[in-house]
Amino acid sequence: MHGSEREGYRGHHGDVPAQKQSGGELLSIPMEERLGSLISGVGVIWTVQEATKDLAGLWQFSILRPGPLEVCAIGILIWLHAKWRRSVTIK
Repeated sequence: MHGSEREGYRGHHGDVPAQKQSGGELLSIPMEERLGSLISGVGVIWTVQEATKDLAGLWQFSILRPGPLEVCAIGILIWLHAKWRRSVTIK
């Protein structure tokens, strides 16, 4: 039996799985990795900016207002999702 005759494969594309040909993803894996890294970086920069606004109050160890750390966490989750997608992708 040839590779093109197996179930899940299309005949005129050789041994490329049908799942890879569909292109049903919203973002490619490398683009999702870059987007997650970019969002995380923005979150880190925003966190540092918020933390250094009031250096005199830094001694009080006041908790940051909501926002920057959550943005960083969302970016990390997007990046981790891309890494998970890469680990389960059939080559």
